[in-house]
Amino acid sequence: MHFKFFANPLLMLMTIIYLSFGVQSTVVAGTDQQCKMDIQALLGSYQKALNSSDVDKIMPLYSEDGVFMPANKPTSVGQVQVKAAYQHVFKAIDLDIAFHIDDIERQGDIAFVRTRSDGEIRLLKDNVVVKSNTRELFILKRVNDEWKIHQYMFNKVDSSKH
Repeated sequence: MHFKFFANPLLMLMTIIYLSFGVQSTVVAGTDQQCKMDIQALLGSYQKALNSSDVDKIMPLYSEDGVFMPANKPTSVGQVQVKAAYQHVFKAIDLDIAFHIDDIERQGDIAFVRTRSDGEIRLLKDNVVVKSNTRELFILKRVNDEWKIHQYMFNKVDSSKH
């Protein structure tokens, strides 16, 4: 069997480099520092929209095929389901929370963000305020040069155990 690949040292070297280091995405998502600032701005916008119970400001922050996975509730996939889930949430509660970013990792046009949040939740039915401590995981996707929430899940943290 004859392979022309091995006969061309330049082609072989480029293949080895490619396999060793990978190839950067053709869509460059900006510098790491700029990406982190953009991601922080996205989470700031999300926090503000949550605290104002504004579904119309939340939805543009999600990708078209975004996923919302609230603790102890069904998973919502896509804009229609995600919007309905937030509408349901805001009929039941009013939030006053703050996000604290623990970690941002980016791989090209995907970023993983681990956060904590704390604050208060007002249960609208009973007009009762409870403390809120949660941890969150955001998977973000760069869409048309803009970071979007692609998948988001959270769960409550028992603050008495910390």
